[in-house]
Amino acid sequence: MKDFLTKTAGVVLDLIYPPALYCICCGKIIDASRPYRLCNDCMDSMKWIGERICLKCGKQLTEHNPGDICFSCREHPHQFDRGYTCTEYGTHERAIVFALKYDGRADIAETIGEIMADRMLAEFTNDELTGMYDVVLPVPVHQHKKRTRGYNQAALIAVGFSGRTGVISDAGILVRVKETHVMRSLSPDQRRENIRGAFAVRKHRAEELRGRNIMLIDDIYTTGATIDEIASLLKKAGASRVDFLSFASGADMVKGE
Repeated sequence: MKDFLTKTAGVVLDLIYPPALYCICCGKIIDASRPYRLCNDCMDSMKWIGERICLKCGKQLTEHNPGDICFSCREHPHQFDRGYTCTEYGTHERAIVFALKYDGRADIAETIGEIMADRMLAEFTNDELTGMYDVVLPVPVHQHKKRTRGYNQAALIAVGFSGRTGVISDAGILVRVKETHVMRSLSPDQRRENIRGAFAVRKHRAEELRGRNIMLIDDIYTTGATIDEIASLLKKAGASRVDFLSFASGADMVKGE
């Protein structure tokens, strides 16, 4: 009954105060014409990815990096083939992701999906994307976390991305079988150990992966431990290529910084 009343109250509030009237980052009142539901200040403060990006994971390269691969990708070989991202993970990006994941703002996933679609459509056409990828797979969350949160934010983002690009989204192939510790305080090696064995391919769907080119979708990319674990799993199941797309990525830092 409590959950029902909470959801009902949320619907009523949305009717009175439509989410589109408020900036998804700071909550400032905006008009419906604002791109990505961001006010001018937040739009200008977002750390949008520029031209100099890592050719492996897609994160923004620092001015101190003279190469075309980020420091992290040099230090750690990856299982995925190519990565793309939309922003660096800064203060404003964190506010958006936290609102989506911890404040019940499921509506933000649609906007992030739109941002992700525009990121890819700035580089490829719809026809090219549907030719490049057979399916989009969201990174799954554990059932316990999904019950607590009420949704898998990556799955909702993937639906928004799919609707704008035409690449089919499927949240039923991958499953998270192990709960893991929070990654924020862990080193890259600890993250890899923490995430090992956390995912599985549903047995009755495994054959569908053979020879397929896959795009993984997640909200944040940092060291690549999660994406690598899933990419390895998918390739063992016969996938030909595994790329990923994230909303935000960590900074290009030398080990120890």
